Amino acid sequence: MDKRLQDNLKNVQHNFIAPFLWLHNEDDKHIVTEIERIYDCGIRSVCLESRTHEEFCREDWWSDIRLIFDECKKRDMNVWILDDKHFPSGYANGIFKEKYKNLQPWGITECHMDVAGPVTDGAAMADCWLEENGDEIIAVVAAKHIPNSEKYTEVIDITDGLKGDMVYFTLPEGMWRIIFIIKTRRGYSDRFRIFSDKLNPIATEKFIEEVYKPHYDRFSEYFGNTFSGFFSDEPSFRNNTKNSSFDIQMGETFTHYPWGDTVEGRIKEIYKDDWRVSLAGLWFDVDDISDEARYNYMDIVSDEYRKNFCNKLADWCHSHGIEYIGHIIEDNNCHCMTKNGAGHYFRSLEGQDMSGIDVVLHQIVPGLTECSNAGYVGYRHMNNDFFHYYLGKLASSFAHIDPKKKGRAMCEIFGAYGWAEGTKIMKYLMDHMLVRGINYFVPHAFSPKPNDTDCPPNFYDTGRNPQYRFFKKNMDYMNRMSYMLNDGMHISTCAVLYDAEGRWINREFLPLEKVAKVLYDNLYDYDIIPADYLDKIENGTLNGEKYNILIVPYSESIPEDVLNKLKTADIKVVMVSEEECDGPFENVILDRLADYMTENRFYDVQSDYKGIFLRYYHYTRDNAHIYMFSNEGINDTINTKISLSAFKGGKYIEYDAFENTAVYRESESGEITLELLPYHSIVIMSGEVSFENVAEDKVLSVKSAKEIETEYDISVARGNSDDFMTYVKTSSLINITSAKNIPDFSGHMRYDAEIEIEDNKGVILDLGYVGETAELYVNGDYSGTKLFPPYSFDITNKVCKGKNKIRIIVSNHNGYERRDAFSKYLLFEPSGLLGPVLIKYY
Repeated sequence: MDKRLQDNLKNVQHNFIAPFLWLHNEDDKHIVTEIERIYDCGIRSVCLESRTHEEFCREDWWSDIRLIFDECKKRDMNVWILDDKHFPSGYANGIFKEKYKNLQPWGITECHMDVAGPVTDGAAMADCWLEENGDEIIAVVAAKHIPNSEKYTEVIDITDGLKGDMVYFTLPEGMWRIIFIIKTRRGYSDRFRIFSDKLNPIATEKFIEEVYKPHYDRFSEYFGNTFSGFFSDEPSFRNNTKNSSFDIQMGETFTHYPWGDTVEGRIKEIYKDDWRVSLAGLWFDVDDISDEARYNYMDIVSDEYRKNFCNKLADWCHSHGIEYIGHIIEDNNCHCMTKNGAGHYFRSLEGQDMSGIDVVLHQIVPGLTECSNAGYVGYRHMNNDFFHYYLGKLASSFAHIDPKKKGRAMCEIFGAYGWAEGTKIMKYLMDHMLVRGINYFVPHAFSPKPNDTDCPPNFYDTGRNPQYRFFKKNMDYMNRMSYMLNDGMHISTCAVLYDAEGRWINREFLPLEKVAKVLYDNLYDYDIIPADYLDKIENGTLNGEKYNILIVPYSESIPEDVLNKLKTADIKVVMVSEEECDGPFENVILDRLADYMTENRFYDVQSDYKGIFLRYYHYTRDNAHIYMFSNEGINDTINTKISLSAFKGGKYIEYDAFENTAVYRESESGEITLELLPYHSIVIMSGEVSFENVAEDKVLSVKSAKEIETEYDISVARGNSDDFMTYVKTSSLINITSAKNIPDFSGHMRYDAEIEIEDNKGVILDLGYVGETAELYVNGDYSGTKLFPPYSFDITNKVCKGKNKIRIIVSNHNGYERRDAFSKYLLFEPSGLLGPVLIKYY
């Protein structure tokens, strides 16, 4: 019997939130105040941001950490710590700048010149390609051009021809590209050159000695109780950072790729005397060489990253009684590339105790599911299919299939959207992640620094944020939903093969997000499975997760060992492509994928809804079935009839986790009527669930509605002040922040009015359009708060027949006053009460 609903209804406290707390070496009073504000929001954990503290790992830092540990211990709160002085993790508090320069990362790059053959005893300058101290030519090869193309038929190793500062060679007829492969650090910008070498275990050990161990030496008594563990923030290779592009593909000339002794050794093991020839395939398309070379190279560097960085940090944390969490950069599929990525999402987080992602910088904006929107990011535009159909499922999938994660999927959320990100957008982002299986959150951020401009919004803003008073409602919802979606088992319809290998090889392939979009838009939930886990599948089951089929997105060149794993995987395999293709597996055309799933009865949820904005997540625990449904549209209500595979009829519970209310209904046929307004979610529960404290649902029928005609006395108070000043008396509702009113106003807008009630037996006050949150008082009594539409309140028990006084306090966000750079990518909606305000009788 699952009793978590009863815990929620009784307001039993559970925590799945650890917001960032910016630290700047403030005085103790300001730090303690901020911890109190976090606690007041119902949050019982915090993640300390070290990047902003100039005294990191020095006495003032240690003093602040002890203060925070003590204060959190008093409040039964837990603490996480970001594990480095600078973003991204791996800076190691600067020790690689001078102290351990030999442990800075290496890379390889290519330079080339071209000659026409045949050539007998020819020569070319060699040392001229060496630009820095430490540069070394590790190979010189000649690749034969296919005329009028950028493809090559063969590669000849001419490294033995290096003599002095020249290379000497003899070549047959044809056009030849002489390729100099150079071990160098020149691809790293000055900023990233002084970070640790993620392929070198000694560099990671020095990182531990500089940051991790000193915390243990001083605070070991907190390890494993108050102190939960370390958080790594976006570690990556950071190679080729002198190039302005955000990411890099294999097969790009002049590109700088990560390199190290272990990588070189493993490539030599595979290719023996031909190892230099294989390297040419990293940059150039060579028949019978490039595909295998790119796959082997990326397979090696992502594996070495896993062993020598992530897993070493995890092993240290586990041996000292704490956990290790965090995330890499995932943006626009760089999770499976080098440069800003770590080569392979699943390998890069293998040792961590939660899977992790982040959503920042306008990567997901309500209403833009089908638009590649602009944002405050280096790559300028978001791949909307990636962020809506791939990102969240990466983290939840890893949490589902890796026993170490214990089902926990973390998301750093809300950060760097700007002050124009209000409570309504936050609710949308929470639902977006929850319905995809995210169940632990790191909100970004609290800061004790007055007027902090660092990556807003700042939730408390030292008392100035007019929406802080509502932040707790969002956090309570986040905790309640996360509690419902933990310690159980996700139910999926299918698995989709992680497409890293196709992106590594960089031939023709069908991006995974294209497959995911078809599935998700047609109510087929999925997990993303890497090839590394294929041999762990038994009878279609992986770590308890049961899948009907494994879908392989088309790739022109599937590596042999991946192909062998697919052929022997204990699950039905189909390949999805945009056009019919031959291959070892059943082929399904992308446009027919939804029909194929239906024909084979692989569905879990069936609906007569024809749009793309209905999302669901199916979770089970203790013989209870929990379905979360969310409306990701921002304009239209979803009205639909649904059938659930886990519900055949009888009583079921409908739980509104935001309002924390539950009712039960009955369905003889098993068909359920679902109504979801924009920005809304609902939980449907059936099976072995407790109906205690759950009343039978009463369907309300609106008999009549009438628009209120009254005069409003409007007062305003800037920021989070309660010092209201009269603004205007009017019977016409206005946009307070319009160009002709107060365009720079951020704060509270108070509306006092008198309304006439004809019948007080069933009364709803519907405020219509509100920008952005609304608090209602009726005849002096508090009557509720709404953070998103509809702004409707049942005021039956607050009103009497005749005249009644109402007070509505509307609060907007700080963006109108601050006009920060991050907010320029968000719509500024009208502020205040816009109506029409209706009285509805039911």
